[in-house]
Amino acid sequence: MLTAAALAIRAEVAIRRHGVAGAARVGGLQLAMDGAAAPVASPTEAGLTDRELEQLDIAWRMLRWGPFNGTCLRRAVVGGYFLRHHEPLLRIGVTKIDGKVAAHAWVEVGAVGLDPDGAAVYRVLVTPEEVQG
Repeated sequence: MLTAAALAIRAEVAIRRHGVAGAARVGGLQLAMDGAAAPVASPTEAGLTDRELEQLDIAWRMLRWGPFNGTCLRRAVVGGYFLRHHEPLLRIGVTKIDGKVAAHAWVEVGAVGLDPDGAAVYRVLVTPEEVQG
C-alpha cells in the first residue's frame, strides 16, 4: 500500500506538471492513441497473477479515500505501474452523455481492457495523423 500511495503522489505531480504523457511515464505505461481499444474483460482474463490482482485491488481501493484523487487517470497510472512488465497501454476515450463530452482513462494488458468503470462506451482518442490518414 505504501508503494501505491507514493506512486499516487508522483502521478499527481506528473499530471499537473506534464499532463497525460508525463503521468503515463510515471506508471510505466505507453500512451496508445491508435483508436484500437481492446475488449474490456476481467483482470483474470489478462493472465495476471494472484499477486498482481491483489496489488491492483489494494491500489484501486486506496485511491477511493482521501487525500487521494481516485479519478480514472490516477487509477490507470497507479495500476499500470504494478503491471509494467506486461507493457501496459494507457487508453483515453471520450463519449457524449446527456449532451456533454465525458472522458475516461483505462489500462490495457495483453489485448484486454482492465476497466472497473466500463470503457466500452468510450471512443478511443487517436493522434491527428491517424484522423487525416
